[in-house]
Order: sequence, then structure tokens, then C-alpha cells
Amino acid sequence: MKNSGLKNEAQVAKIFVSGSDAIPATNQNGVRLFQESDLTDGIISGKLVRPKYNTKELKKSIDTNIFELLPNLAPDLPDTVLRSTYNEALARIDDLTKQLEQANLTINDLNSIIAELESIVEVLRIETDNEKLKANIAREQADIANQQISETTIDLQNAIQNSINEAIQRVSLTARVEALLQENESLREQLFGLSAKTGEGAKSGANNGFTVKVNNGNGDASQKTEDLYAKCSAKDAGSRDMTVTLEVSNITTDNKITNVAFEFDGEPKWFKVKSGPTSIDTESSATYETEFDNKVIGESKKKGLKPRRRTIGWKGKATNYKGLALIVKVTFADGSTDEVKLTTNLRKNRG
Repeated sequence: MKNSGLKNEAQVAKIFVSGSDAIPATNQNGVRLFQESDLTDGIISGKLVRPKYNTKELKKSIDTNIFELLPNLAPDLPDTVLRSTYNEALARIDDLTKQLEQANLTINDLNSIIAELESIVEVLRIETDNEKLKANIAREQADIANQQISETTIDLQNAIQNSINEAIQRVSLTARVEALLQENESLREQLFGLSAKTGEGAKSGANNGFTVKVNNGNGDASQKTEDLYAKCSAKDAGSRDMTVTLEVSNITTDNKITNVAFEFDGEPKWFKVKSGPTSIDTESSATYETEFDNKVIGESKKKGLKPRRRTIGWKGKATNYKGLALIVKVTFADGSTDEVKLTTNLRKNRG
């Protein structure tokens, strides 16, 4: 048949690979049995016809038990294959052996490459560790540098702030020095003016901003110990005018006197200050005249007559009256005030 026996290439290939395992195994009698449709072994078989025998009659005709005949046992042979198959297998084995040798060579080459790569990997691992160490050192150095930069920044900010403060202080001190120089110049001018005024006999206020000079008339020696003095007799009461004048001076260079007032402290108020300027410019003076107050020291209907006895005891012996004080008060443009207190002495003569 076309696809039976050795013509079956698929079965032959199985035999090359598996040998006798590719065909059915032998039975207990050493015979390989095949199915009717199985023609892969190369045996052409037909339909097995089992003859029918009359067993009973056969037994009657055979009355002898033959035991000398050897049993029909299948020989116990080793597994075998065709030589062609064997030779092809050997060739295949040789080819595979060469391939194995070549594979071993390739494996050796690859092992050498692997060893070289492992050495490279080890070198790279060492370099990586070194780089990690360098990175850690660099990180620590960066942290230290950042801390130093932070401290330097703080120091720089402090230095800038100190320089700003110093600049502000320098400007402030410069302005203060200029102000002090101007004030010194002003005080110098005031001092010179004050010295000049006080040198002429004027009295200065507590703030040294103004002076009051009293221009007295003639007086007894006992009167000249006071700031303001005058003589009066009955005949003077009628004339009212005194020979005493008050010179008020503003010795400042930048502070105008806006008001001048005269007040009395004590009794008797034997004179008045005539009205005059109520303001005085800087480095200027104003003069105020005085007059007897006849309502206090006495009045006369006619000139030359004696004053009335109802007054301060005008009649009697000559007496000096020193209980009265004149206070000169001034107000400056900046709102400050100052004053000068003048002691007085009135010499009352008889006659």
C-alpha cells in the first residue's frame, strides 16, 4: 500500500526518534499484534478467520498428552532499529555533538564576557560607592556652605542695618551739630547782647531772653541799693511825672516778644507805668515811662499845697518805703514766658 511499511515517513521519523517504542509492544508471547487498519509496521495482514473445530471429537481422537514439544515462546531480543535509522541517528548525534561543542565554546566565550562584565560591574559599583560618598560629602559641604551663607547673610544684614543706623546717626548728628552751631551762634549773639545789657546795669530774665534796665533819677545813697528808686515830696505829687524810665530789651535773634505786662507785688503801689508798646521785635528795645500815683501818695488841688492826710502818712518825718516790687512779664512768639522782678524804694521827704 502507498502509506504502509517503510513508506510511511512519519512512522519512520518516530522510529528514528523513539526506536521500538514507536510500534506496539509485544504480548506475553512475544508477538506484536496490530489492528486491521494499522499498516504502519509494514506487515500486510488479512482478516483473521478462526476455524471451528469439534473439540469433543478432537479430544476423542487424541488420547496422548505430548509433552516433549517445546513451547512456542517469543525470543527475548534487545530493542533494535534499522541501520539506516541508526546511521542517521549517529550523524545526528555527531552534528549535535559538534553543535554542543560549539555551544560550549560560545558558553566559554560568554562566561569570559560575563566575568569581564562582572569585573566592570564591580568597578562601576566601587565608582558608584565613591560617587555616593562624594555626593554625601558634597551634601554635607553644601549644608555647611548654606549655613555659612545664612550666617553671612545675617551678618551682612546686620552690617547693612548698622551702616544704615550709622548713616542715620551721622545725618542726625550732622543736623544736631548744625543746629547746635546755629544755637551756639544765637546764644553767642544773645550772650553778647545780654552781657552788653547787664553790663549797663540791666537785669535779665531766667531764660536770658530779655532784660529790663531801670534809668533812675537822683537818689540818696540808701536808695541806690534797690533796682528802682525815686524821691517825692508834696510838691512832686502835683506834677505826677517821675524821672524814672524802664527800658525792656528783646535780646533774642529769632523769638519776638508778643506781650509786655507790668504787675505790682506789695504795698503801697506808689507809682504807675505808662502805657507803651505791647510787643518788641528781636534784638530791639522799648522804653516805658513812669508816674506817681497821687491816689496813693496824696493829691493837691493846687500846685505847691501839701497832700491830704488820708494817704500813706505823707505828713510826718522823712521815710523810705521799700515794700513794693515791680514785676515785668513778657510772652514770646513760641509761647514761652519770662519775667524780671525789680525792687523799689520811695523816698518821702517832708515839706
